[in-house]
Amino acid sequence: MGGRLLAVSSGSWLGRVLAGLAVFAVTLLAEPIGASGQEVETVRVATFNAYLLSPIFKCANPNFADCLIQIHGQTEKQAKHLAETILKDTDRFDIIAINEAWDEDAKQILIDRLTPVYPNFVRKIDAALLKVRPQAIVDAITSLDPAAAVAIYGEPIEKIDGEDSGLMFFAKKDFKFLPLPDGSFKWGKNDGETLDAATDEVGFTLYDHCGGVDRLSGKGAAIVRLLHQPSQSNYTVVFTHAQADYFDKSPPELHADARDAQFDQVQKLIETTLSPLTAAQRKRERVLVMGDLNVPVFHQPMGEWARRFASPGKYWTSKHYDSWAATNRADPGISNYIDGERYDYILAAPQPYLSGGIEGPICVQHVTIPVDFVNLESDHNLLTADLNLGNNFCHPGIAYQVDLKPKKGPDGKPQAEEVIDFRNGQDVTQIRFPGSMQWFHVVRQDAGSYSIGADNPGVNIDIYQPSNMTTPISSYYGDTRTVHDGEQTFTVHTYALPKEFFIRVTGKDRDWRGNYALLVRRHTCATKEEACPLQPGEPPQFASLTEAGSLLGSQDEAWFRFDVVGEADSGADQTVTLTADGLPDPNGYKATLEEFDNPHGGEPPIAISGSSRIVSDAMGNGTHGYLVVHQAAAGNQPVRVRASMQTTVRNLEIKALICEDETNPEFGSDDIFTQLSIDSRTIRFPASGEVEFDCDDSADQKDWATRFGRSTLTFVDHAGLKVFEQDTIRDDPSHVRDFPDLPAGASSIDGVRTPLIWKFEGGRYQLNYELTMRRNEPVAAAP
Repeated sequence: MGGRLLAVSSGSWLGRVLAGLAVFAVTLLAEPIGASGQEVETVRVATFNAYLLSPIFKCANPNFADCLIQIHGQTEKQAKHLAETILKDTDRFDIIAINEAWDEDAKQILIDRLTPVYPNFVRKIDAALLKVRPQAIVDAITSLDPAAAVAIYGEPIEKIDGEDSGLMFFAKKDFKFLPLPDGSFKWGKNDGETLDAATDEVGFTLYDHCGGVDRLSGKGAAIVRLLHQPSQSNYTVVFTHAQADYFDKSPPELHADARDAQFDQVQKLIETTLSPLTAAQRKRERVLVMGDLNVPVFHQPMGEWARRFASPGKYWTSKHYDSWAATNRADPGISNYIDGERYDYILAAPQPYLSGGIEGPICVQHVTIPVDFVNLESDHNLLTADLNLGNNFCHPGIAYQVDLKPKKGPDGKPQAEEVIDFRNGQDVTQIRFPGSMQWFHVVRQDAGSYSIGADNPGVNIDIYQPSNMTTPISSYYGDTRTVHDGEQTFTVHTYALPKEFFIRVTGKDRDWRGNYALLVRRHTCATKEEACPLQPGEPPQFASLTEAGSLLGSQDEAWFRFDVVGEADSGADQTVTLTADGLPDPNGYKATLEEFDNPHGGEPPIAISGSSRIVSDAMGNGTHGYLVVHQAAAGNQPVRVRASMQTTVRNLEIKALICEDETNPEFGSDDIFTQLSIDSRTIRFPASGEVEFDCDDSADQKDWATRFGRSTLTFVDHAGLKVFEQDTIRDDPSHVRDFPDLPAGASSIDGVRTPLIWKFEGGRYQLNYELTMRRNEPVAAAP
């Protein structure tokens, strides 16, 4: 059976019932989707700088004995935390590449805990560095503390062989290791080469060029080839950890020349290993390069990243591409929040997917930074990518552009018409393969409220704003409602959305495939049923009060819903301000509060007259109602009115406190406690005593919310933090840091995350946190 198009006609539910709506409806194929082994390829990959440092990278200083005591058991605890976070959802990742795993006990913990789910593994890749670069090893140790190195390794300097690559690899049982097409780089066959893995088919190139303490490790790039058995597709995966940048100690792009040489080695590793493949085989090979590449993106915007990944004709532009940059347009993708940089990458080959057909490159559907990995002990964030066979609109870079233009139908009533054509004989609204995604892109002149949903209960819909493509925007209400158009019944959520957003459609189950119809309808704010919800800190909502006989008819009212959410932990009232403006003639308009309900009692506040109507009063959690703008009489021209909501309540989520440098003199450890001033209270945490930090050589990070006992606090007036070291002067003003004010338009998704920094008496400490106006969650169910 062939597919069909839907053009919204004048007799549809839209023309008959709802005035002034913009609707986008996409229809579906009626026939079932065929299945074959080749059409099952859903693969999810991740890379993580795990920060599982060995003692030499933590304690190579004159106080190494004390340091070793301080760090005892810490790295093993971090490894357990990492394994638990991975295993709490075993459907999320199929392949995991880990770097900076140097501690032997931590390695074994990951092997013991992950291999029951990920039986294909590489535990350790090592080289005899004393044979390869003996002088560099001696220089690296001497630049640290030779006595510490000897004590830690238990060997004289001339016998210390440094650290291994720090690389680990895990894949599920759906994969099977394959022989490398060319074995030139096969590791473990020569003297001085150590490989501990579930296969001997592992290639490795030890980096020839390195600088700083990197000389003490066997950094390099490893390569494996896997058969994805459900699809019978071959995956070549390169995992690596490139030369460190040391941005916090030097100008950006330090050792860029070493990274240039290392990328040349990776290129040779890939091209040599895959050289026996035919052109047809190479076209179908899925090639991924993953790891901490240490290429900064933001500090030098026209520097290393641009010349490597945005230079036409170069290997790392034409043969591989940065999947984050190709799919996430405006999201910075910070993978190291201490430096505020994106250092971690998933490169894919050969080119981004742009059109239909499964013979082309694999489609990198979505690249994200999962929030539950952000709070691990590493200073890096885990990076993950969802891959699948190519399909229409399978990643945000090729999202379907939704155009919501109101048009006049034959009967003169408003309607919206969107005609969807066919791509390669397939309907565009189709989860074509298990695990497929489809993306839709909406850009409007201003923010608005929408009803968005599908007619098939088998699909999930998630909404993202361009600046954060990891965390979906919550619907405004938690409940759903149904909309009928005569042929389809849509189950929709209500959303208050910015002027630009993305819609992602997936199957609720990873195995699900099927057709669906999608409805995107912008509310007119004309009635209570079509009210536009207001959210604190979000851009104003707009409505048009129109002249009689216009395209939108005669709309004399604009309804705006408001819900007051949250309350200060101190019990202090929050002040809510509702504003309606854009009124050209104050005498011809009025603003009222309708169905005002404050569960804490009190009369509705009165709107202040003027060119803007302002309602401002103390309102308790759960207060709700409608701000309604009335037009006395239709004029000659449409009038765009807008409404907004502000509140004094703010939500503070405390994350990690990081010691980057100890206070002087650097002996032993720092004993730290903090004092949080929030509204009228002062809270000490820990409640008594201090917490030891030791960061002579590497940062020491502690989850401060755990120490405090809760992660999220709500306040209305002021919040600030003092960090005290036991030996420092208590009234030193450098102890005080105030949390910043939220800028206008700070959303519930993107709040303020700029770390608080303390620099005193030689020490440097940093607190990570997130400050938002409104939590990203639904309000109470709509009445």
